Amino acid sequence: MSNKSEKEVSIKEAYENAASLLESGEIDLAEYQLAEILKKFPDEPNALRLSGLSSLQKGKPEIALIPLKKALKVAPDFYQVYENLSQAWVLLGNLEEAEICLKKYLENNQSSFSAWKALGDILVDQGKDEESEKAYKNAISTDPKYLKLQEAMGLIQKGNLGEAEKIYRKILAEDPENVDAIRLLALLASRAGSNDHAIRMLESCVKIAPDYALAWENLAKLYRQKDDQESLIKASKCFSKATELRPDWAEGWAGLGTMQTRSSQHDDGIESYQKSLSLKENQPRVHLSLGHVYKTTGSQDKSIGAYKDAIKFDKKFGEAYWSLANLKTYKFDKEELNNMELQIDNEDLPEREKIHFLFSLGKAYEDIGDYKKSYKYYDLGNHLNRGRTSYDPKAIEALTDRLISFFDLDLLHQFEDSGYHTNEPIFIVGLPRSGSTLVEQILASHSLVEGTMELPNIMNIARKLGNSSKENTAYPEIISSLNRTDLINLGKTFIEETKFIRTDQPIFIDKMPNNFSHIGLIKLILPKAKIVDARRNPMDTCFSCYKQLFARGQAFTYDQTEIARYYLNYIRLMDHWDEVLPGHVFRVQHEQLLEDQEKVTRDLLNFCELDFEHATLEFYKNSRAVKTASSEQVREPINNKGLHQWKKYESYLGDLKYHLKDLI
Repeated sequence: MSNKSEKEVSIKEAYENAASLLESGEIDLAEYQLAEILKKFPDEPNALRLSGLSSLQKGKPEIALIPLKKALKVAPDFYQVYENLSQAWVLLGNLEEAEICLKKYLENNQSSFSAWKALGDILVDQGKDEESEKAYKNAISTDPKYLKLQEAMGLIQKGNLGEAEKIYRKILAEDPENVDAIRLLALLASRAGSNDHAIRMLESCVKIAPDYALAWENLAKLYRQKDDQESLIKASKCFSKATELRPDWAEGWAGLGTMQTRSSQHDDGIESYQKSLSLKENQPRVHLSLGHVYKTTGSQDKSIGAYKDAIKFDKKFGEAYWSLANLKTYKFDKEELNNMELQIDNEDLPEREKIHFLFSLGKAYEDIGDYKKSYKYYDLGNHLNRGRTSYDPKAIEALTDRLISFFDLDLLHQFEDSGYHTNEPIFIVGLPRSGSTLVEQILASHSLVEGTMELPNIMNIARKLGNSSKENTAYPEIISSLNRTDLINLGKTFIEETKFIRTDQPIFIDKMPNNFSHIGLIKLILPKAKIVDARRNPMDTCFSCYKQLFARGQAFTYDQTEIARYYLNYIRLMDHWDEVLPGHVFRVQHEQLLEDQEKVTRDLLNFCELDFEHATLEFYKNSRAVKTASSEQVREPINNKGLHQWKKYESYLGDLKYHLKDLI
């Protein structure tokens, strides 16, 4: 045997040994073996490639680049190295270089499913959706079973869901652990409305393939759709796992940020949003979400900057303009005003964005004292938004009739001392824009009290009660079938479900205004809970609602007559609670609070069985997160700025004045 042959055998044996060590996870031993090879043969391309792979396995992509680049310099046609280089660039966050390397690899490896799939992921992360779709289709075309999946996906696009399901199930009958088929079948189930079934399938999918990032993403989004604490926590974990697997996935970091902020983990949420934007700056909605968190935490300048960044990337983003207006302290300049007026004449502008622009213009002209134009835009925005809702005032009034009829003295006496006895919750009820955030801020400045948010839990309990009977007995009448144990368990459920949003303070606030309809239920399941009714001048309250574009709910606020009817309905129901539950609801009249802050504050604390603390008078120094439209207003001392604002628009508010004439 020649010396050359002996050399080749020696290198081959050493190389195979190193490769075997790497495969078994013995990275340090493999690197020692590779170092020995490269000491003798510094230009050996296979050893250089393995050296790069070992650095990748150790999470050191910057070191991996050195031997991988050298391998290509020595052997330019060593295409496998391009795939490894692409992996290194992905880990280093340079998706453009990763894309170039992977495309070079695919020039000589057209049938590589994994490479086409990786290219698709890289293109998605760069926002190159059309190119990524082609890459994914190329990946599918490399394998007959994926061609079947592609056929099923095509059937779904044509609306032929039944035939698509048959294909997925046939694939799974032959290959029960085909995670792609499981995932796609789960998405099909979700599309059909079977979210729980879809979640179970995706859970089995990630159990089989724990590194399947796309399945974690799908699972996170399905959990996010469920409105309960456990699902929220699970969604966060899924997004965390997905971003761990795909650290350059900008949308995943944004999803994680949303879950964190919904759980009041505001600092973590800010960090995740910033990570998302560092990977992909052109995401107007993520800039908007970041602005919302800054607003909630009191960083107004940063909030304004984030909203303006959203507008920079999308001039038609009406919601970003409204977010600026909704700070209640921001003043639009002439250029912004002109752009908004141009946008509302744009025929291609989506209706929802137009509504945001109209409300923003209403606020902009209000700030410069042009109340005629201001009202015109508020009115147009309300009219357009009312057409998007199915609100029925008669249904609300009929429910109030039933609540008054059901929760009478006899019923409340029958269940006296029922429920779960805890003094943890304080409920603040009333209409939106009635001063409830100010009351919350005062109470939350007490050392024993935590302000949380507008919690949906009581309304969810009422909704579930109404859906729980086989006889279709509606809420509240279904309560008659409950026993004392049931009521105790419902109270416990509320306390348990709200723990995720709380810290270690013994008392917490639920500021959902609409809970005024459920005071009877609250008293049955949580008899020691404190209930505070935040009330303000009816014209100020109703017109303030009319000027407010709510993110969701509050569909009664987009028509003057309907607002007035809702307010009168609220007064009627509150009068009933005062009659059947005397002394159980404490009313804070907003104007009295402004006139004599200390007296009203002391009376409020006394009702809540809390000792007076001076910090409650300096509530504006409290740096807690505030999620409502009044977040900036409650960071100022008591003032009269909001009093009688409606009078500036009096000539336009005939319907409101007519219906509320007995109250003003």
